[in-house]
Order: sequence, then C-alpha cells, then structure tokens
Amino acid sequence: MLYKILPDNLHAAADRVAEYLRDDRGVTHFKAEEPIDETLQYRPTIQGLSPDKYIVALEVQDRPDPAVLDSAVLDCVIRCIPLKLSLAFPELSAPVAHRMIESLQRKGLGVFEIRGDGVAVLGEALPLSLIGYRLKRLNFPKKLRGTLLDAENTFRSSSPPKGCGIIYDEIEDISRAIIKRTKKRKMWRKLRPGEKASRLDLDIGAWEKVLELFQSFYVVNKKKVADLTANLIHRIAAKPPTVTNQPTNQRTLRNAA
Repeated sequence: MLYKILPDNLHAAADRVAEYLRDDRGVTHFKAEEPIDETLQYRPTIQGLSPDKYIVALEVQDRPDPAVLDSAVLDCVIRCIPLKLSLAFPELSAPVAHRMIESLQRKGLGVFEIRGDGVAVLGEALPLSLIGYRLKRLNFPKKLRGTLLDAENTFRSSSPPKGCGIIYDEIEDISRAIIKRTKKRKMWRKLRPGEKASRLDLDIGAWEKVLELFQSFYVVNKKKVADLTANLIHRIAAKPPTVTNQPTNQRTLRNAA
C-alpha cells in the first residue's frame, strides 16, 4: 500500500500486519491513511472491512503510544461507529508491560506486536460502538453474578457475541425452569375440544417451540406471579437477549423459578 504519513521505516511493518489481517482474519477492502468516517478527521494507518462488517483499523507506531488515539476513540464511541481499532508496532526489546495492555483494552483498543516470526495479538479490540455498555452485577441475584462476570470478561477480552451468548444461555435455562414449574403447578389452560396435548420435551425441545407452547397455554396470573406478564414473555420470545437487558427482568425470572 501507499503511505504518505507513516515514516518509511514502518512501511514494511504496516504491510505485514495488513497481510496478517487479510490471510488470518479475512479482512478485505484495505485502505491506507484515509478517514474512517466522513464526520471524523482521524485517518488510521490501515483500515479494512471484516467478514462480520466491522471496520478494522490499525495505528502503526514504532512503540505503543495510546495518547494519540484518545480523541479518536471518544469520537467513535459517541457516534457509535462499528470500529475495531488496534495499535500495531514492531517487536520491542523488552516485553510490553501487562499494565499497559490492560490500560489499552479498557479503552477498547487491541494490541498487535509485529515480530520476526509473525504477528502476535497481545489483546483483542472491542468494537467501539459497544464500549459504553454498563453491567451492574449487584443488581442481580448472587447466584447469577458469577455467570455475568464470565459473560463480561468474554465480552471485553475476546468476543462480544460469545459474551452475549452466555447471557442468552442463562435466560434459556431460567425460562425452561419457569415453564416446567408453571405447568407442574397447573397454571396452563386446559385443552380445547379436539386439541391434542403437545409431546414437546420442555427440557430438550427447541427453545423457540417451547416458548411458543408456553405463550399458547400459560394463563397469566398476577396474584401468583405478578411479574410474569404476557409482555415479558413476548419480549423473551421476540429476540436474543444481551447483557444490556434490564436486570429486573432476569431477577423476576429467577425468583419465579
């Protein structure tokens, strides 16, 4: 690629990290030193598009200096730009301090070290459109906080989708327990004339089908389970929950189970 701003001694390093992104991560549509958005002045050394449609950008430096990216990170967070931004630099004479890597990751930045034998990823970038999320574990029952911590660590350190998936799995487990409990307590309506009982297994049947069955048969009873409303049931069935869902919903589900 053609670089006009990057010092000559870093051109080879920039090309190597671009090659890594293309070959190992499937990043395409590379550009050098161009704006990532028409509303921003920031021009990363390299940018491309990931298979999941995130903008992947790297700032290539001779040594890590995150201060130059502070304003760019803030602008991207405010505008919710789907950007994964990382610092990349040639291998240093001494290992990068773990404290520095943690500091960069708290800002959502990834850390790439370009070594003689390849590119070492010291920290993954978090999409800056997600960096403003907040998860207050103390708002949840104690039995859920360990799971939430696992989800938060996964979300921040490696994979936001997998972190959300941990929450999704927990909500599925809770909802199945509630569904079985309400059926056992005879809180479902009776079969209509000519209607056959479902043979769907509430433990292992497709969750979508289990929820549909529950929506069809459960009789909302605000005296017995005040918070288990039709609206809440529809919200669970409508879309996969994420870590930004309201804590009261999960607390309601756990208490009802």
